[in-house]
Amino acid sequence: MKQITFAMLILLFATSMAVSAQSSTELRPSWAYATPVPPAGANYFLSWGVGEGHDEQSATNAAWADALQKSLHELGVVGITQQDINAVATQGINAVVKFNIMKRRVVSATEPIVLGGNRMKIYILIQVQRDVNGADDFYSLNTGNFRDKNFDRQLKEYNASITGRYPFSGRVFVPGWAQFHKGSKGKGIFFIVAEAACIGGIVATESMRASYESKFSSTHDADKKRSYANKADNCANLRNGFIAGAAAVYLWNIIDGIAARGKRKPFMLGDAQLKVSPYVAPQTGGFALSLNF
Repeated sequence: MKQITFAMLILLFATSMAVSAQSSTELRPSWAYATPVPPAGANYFLSWGVGEGHDEQSATNAAWADALQKSLHELGVVGITQQDINAVATQGINAVVKFNIMKRRVVSATEPIVLGGNRMKIYILIQVQRDVNGADDFYSLNTGNFRDKNFDRQLKEYNASITGRYPFSGRVFVPGWAQFHKGSKGKGIFFIVAEAACIGGIVATESMRASYESKFSSTHDADKKRSYANKADNCANLRNGFIAGAAAVYLWNIIDGIAARGKRKPFMLGDAQLKVSPYVAPQTGGFALSLNF
């Protein structure tokens, strides 16, 4: 029974690790799963590519080369060769004279996807003219159709989890929410407890102050009136202190939620593939990890 339970725990761990490993490699816009098809008879074609580099320009050049490579059969008709595409990867699309005679543009591109080792990855969707002497329908394509807002949102969250730099969010106006979102659970709990304590103090001291004022009005004993008045004043001072404390904690929570960096992921896989293989033997059990780059 212990062996079966242990095996199940290993399998659950392996599944979670596999999902974590895939999250960075499968993050891509919708048009990178299925290349959009232009209208029948259009004098242009679409192709997408992905590239990696140490900066945005080198990653974009590599993405251009990858997109062109996918359409080499189309480009061969107008004399584009593999050598030309290799030159694009190192020098950029504008450095290759053959591409300057045809219309071409990026119709959609992702923000850089942060990888490990100071590298980044970029996806681009390109539009290339087929025949320079053909129909002039190049700019009839509506590029706004290729915006993937869901991907953009996922990319912001993913990059933030890697770099620790989170974009501004309305979460900062709820005590502790921004901190929890950034992975700083300790600070999140602190802000929630501190704000709740201050609010509780305001309610309690205001209730006590009102009670002493009621007692002050209901008695004719001068000594009791003096005592109730002093206690009511003390409660009012405490209440004002809690109000100031609540305001200070709330303001601190907003500033921290905006300015503080969140926790990073413990490791970054980029395009690496992590395989986890659980095993169970008569006297033992475990799992094997295989990381392929």
